[in-house]
Amino acid sequence: MQLRIVCPEECVYEGAVAYVAVPSTIGEFGILPRHASEICTIDGGHIRVSETKMGVVDHVFAVTDGYVQVANDEVIVLAERAIDTEKVDVDEVNARLAGFEDQLGNMAEGDARRAYLYNEIAWCKLLLAQ
Repeated sequence: MQLRIVCPEECVYEGAVAYVAVPSTIGEFGILPRHASEICTIDGGHIRVSETKMGVVDHVFAVTDGYVQVANDEVIVLAERAIDTEKVDVDEVNARLAGFEDQLGNMAEGDARRAYLYNEIAWCKLLLAQ
């Protein structure tokens, strides 16, 4: 089956796979070839990809909320953000996380920018939870 993981800026992954595990809003679910057609929402989390056979994880992608569509042996994931966790620079993410937390600590409770910082902090923590 084919898998595509797509963000607004780029296609993060495209290729043939044997198995995909997706973090849906009702729990993680696995997709094998010939899976029934389905569209559902996904939570921020990790997508595990097995290219050759189930049980062997070849890639792990951190993703934010989005959607997944399964139809005709094709899985399409649409997410605001996605990255292969092998490409994550842990030191850089830790530095960004510390900066966001410092900014948050210096911000007034009613400041509208707090929501942005909460989202950035959650993304950094997701990248570090490999």
